[in-house]
Amino acid sequence: MVMPRQGYSTSYKKKELTGGDPYSMKGAPKGLLRCPECHAVYHRKRWSLPGTSSSRSPKSAVSVPKKPTKQIMVPESFVCPACRKLRDGYAEGFLAIHWPNWGTHKAEVLGLIHNEESHATRNNPLERVMSIRTRSDGADIETTTEHFAQRLGKHLDRAFKGKITYQWSHKDKMARVEWQGPKPTTRARQKTTRSKTKK
Repeated sequence: MVMPRQGYSTSYKKKELTGGDPYSMKGAPKGLLRCPECHAVYHRKRWSLPGTSSSRSPKSAVSVPKKPTKQIMVPESFVCPACRKLRDGYAEGFLAIHWPNWGTHKAEVLGLIHNEESHATRNNPLERVMSIRTRSDGADIETTTEHFAQRLGKHLDRAFKGKITYQWSHKDKMARVEWQGPKPTTRARQKTTRSKTKK
């Protein structure tokens, strides 16, 4: 006896409509765009900085077109989403650093943040640090994308250990990352126990 096939509804899987990035380029325009502020170029649905080869498509930077182009593409002036976010103060990523020993490690941490920003901007110019506000026990950092704030937190955690927590918004593209640096007392205790064992 063959049982009739039932159709299953996946309506339970459908989440409520989430608000995407209001600065994203819906219906990407054809042609070549150039941001007058950061000089990033938009071509084939991707923003890139001139003179940098993308790690995602290494073949496209080296490959030679099969047919010569008949016309020279003149880029249109268009402010990129990252520059518009910077102008409007619209952050999607928030990284809060809390570290009791912040004074001794401030230069190291900020150096790591700036290095990661320059590396990320070469791969994707839309990922930037918007602001850094320092406090006596840490710093508050705002980024243009939620993924970039998450990556900065991961790099901090790898470099200095500590404790990290993530919170994502369900309605907006937004992430809050909190990183708690290691306590200075644990290292001091380890040094005293090592010195006792040597004796």
